[in-house]
Amino acid sequence: MSSKRLCRESDDEDERHCSSSTNTKKRACRESEEEDERHCSSNSSTKKKSLKLGLVPFSSHNHNHKQRHLYLVLDDWEAGYSIHKVVDDDFGARPAAAAAKHNPLIRIQAQHAYSRFFAAHGTKIIAMHPASFSPGIPVFDTRTLEMAVYPPPKSRSIICPPVYASVGDRLVTFVHQYLEVLGPHPPRSAAVDDDDEPEPPPWSWTTVEPLPQFHSGLVTGYALHPDGRTIFISIEDCVTFGTRKSTFSFDAGRLEWTRVGDWMLPFEGQAHYDRELDAWVGICRYGEGTGHLCCCDVPPSPAADAACTTTLPAWKFCKEVMFKKGFTGYWGATLVYMGDSRFCLVDCRVPDDCDVRTTLRVLTITSFGLKYDKAGELVTTRYRAYASISYQIAGKFKRLEDPIAFWM
Repeated sequence: MSSKRLCRESDDEDERHCSSSTNTKKRACRESEEEDERHCSSNSSTKKKSLKLGLVPFSSHNHNHKQRHLYLVLDDWEAGYSIHKVVDDDFGARPAAAAAKHNPLIRIQAQHAYSRFFAAHGTKIIAMHPASFSPGIPVFDTRTLEMAVYPPPKSRSIICPPVYASVGDRLVTFVHQYLEVLGPHPPRSAAVDDDDEPEPPPWSWTTVEPLPQFHSGLVTGYALHPDGRTIFISIEDCVTFGTRKSTFSFDAGRLEWTRVGDWMLPFEGQAHYDRELDAWVGICRYGEGTGHLCCCDVPPSPAADAACTTTLPAWKFCKEVMFKKGFTGYWGATLVYMGDSRFCLVDCRVPDDCDVRTTLRVLTITSFGLKYDKAGELVTTRYRAYASISYQIAGKFKRLEDPIAFWM
C-alpha cells in the first residue's frame, strides 16, 4: 500500500509539474504571439503611412483573403453578355470534352463585338461600352453580387482598342487619346436614414492632360510595375516618333507620362508581374514565340526627367507551345494571373468538327504554374488542371477577339 501511495504521489507530482510546464509554455506562446501581433501591427502602420497620393494596394482589401474564382464574359446573349463563374469542380486533371455552361451569374446589356471593353477593378467587372440607351456604365460586384451604374467617361462612345489597368484604388482607362482615371469608391454614409446626412460624392473621372501624343490603337503590350502605381505601355508605328518602337510609363499617382525608351515590351496585350519569378509574364508577340509565353525583366520606375534607353530588358520565352495561333479555327487567347506563379490560359476556338462559319465556340482553360529550371529557362510545372466550356455566340458580328477572363 505504501509503495502504491508513493507511486500515486509521484504521478501527481509529475502531472503538476507537466501542467505547470505546459501553462508556462502556453503563457510564453501567448506573450510571443501578442508581441508578434504588436510587431505586425507596427509594420502595418508603417506601411500605411508610406502610401502616397491615396493609392491603396488591393492587397490590403478584404477580398484578397477570400477564395477567388475565374470569371468569363461570354457574348452568348442576344442583348449583350453573360458573366459566368468557373469553380473548382469544373476542372479536371486531364483535358475533357467541352461542357455547356449554363446559369450565368448575371447578364449585362452591352453592344456586341466589343467584349474587349470590359474591365476588372478590385471585385468589380465593368462594362465600359454598354447599350446606347444606358445612362451610365454597368458594374457588377462579384463579391456582393450587386449591380451599380457609374458615370461614363468621355471616351464612352469612342471605338478604339482600349487599355485598362487597375492601379491601387483607381482604374486607369486609355481609349484613343483619352486617358482617364476613375477615382476611389466614395465613403458609405454612416447615417443612411438621416435626412440631414449629405449624399456621398459619386464616382468621378479625371481626364489627364495634356493628351498623349499617340492613341491606344497603337499599343502592343502593357504591364503594371511592381511599385503598384506605374504602367509601362509599348507602342509601334507612331508617326509622331518616326514610326519607331517606343515604351512609355504612366504614373497613376502624379498623373504624368514619361518616355522610357526606344524599345518594345515582348508581350501581346497585358503582362503580369510575378514576385517569385521577379519578372513580367505574358503572351509572346514575336514570330519565333508564337503560341508561347515569355517573361521579361522589370526595369526600375523612371524618374520624370530620366533619359530614354535603347536596350530592351532581358527576356526569354517558354519553349513549350501553349496554344496554336493562326490556324483556321483559332479565335484568340488570354493569359490570367492567379498569384504565386500560377497562371490560367483561356483560348477560344471553333470546334474541330464544325465549319468555320459556325457560331459555336469552345473555351479551353488550362491552369498551370511557371518556374525557372536549373538552366534558368522558363518552364511550366508538371501539375495542371483543365476545363473546357462550349457556348454559342449570339451577336451577328463574328469579329476575332481574345476571350475576356478575370481572376477575382
